[in-house]
Amino acid sequence: MLNVVRRLLQVLLVLNWVAVAGFVVFAGFLAFAPDHMATQFTEDFGANADAARHAIIGMMAVGVVAAVPVHVIFTRLIAMIDTVRAGHPFVAANADRLRHIAWGMLALQFIDIAFGWFAWRLGEATGELIGWQFSVTGWLAVLLLFVLARVFQQGAAMQDELEATV
Repeated sequence: MLNVVRRLLQVLLVLNWVAVAGFVVFAGFLAFAPDHMATQFTEDFGANADAARHAIIGMMAVGVVAAVPVHVIFTRLIAMIDTVRAGHPFVAANADRLRHIAWGMLALQFIDIAFGWFAWRLGEATGELIGWQFSVTGWLAVLLLFVLARVFQQGAAMQDELEATV
């Protein structure tokens, strides 16, 4: 099962950066060549065409920024899987990795709020409801990860102590 999860994380890691490339190209196109889509935006959104375009660019920028903590989370999880497969899950490095994952998740929670703001702006410009809501579970997951990092740190210290006495 760990092999499947590891491979899936590696695929997701690549897809993360593919998505970033797509966001950069699309946002760049909207930002620096707005005339190509101006007619379509004006037809769809009327006087709010520029506001809608800026909101979409903002959402793409949020996606680019989110790629960094996502990269941290995926790479740390892959490294943790490697130590578990080697039979050494309670090592100090895994405690540090879990702490990095927690910080990455915390960053994603703030990034999600920024995304929500741009979604609200897009909804305001288009008159449509853009689906976004505050995620309490994401914030709870951050707290859980910080606690687990501390548990792993304690487990690693106990493992080291045990190995020193044997």
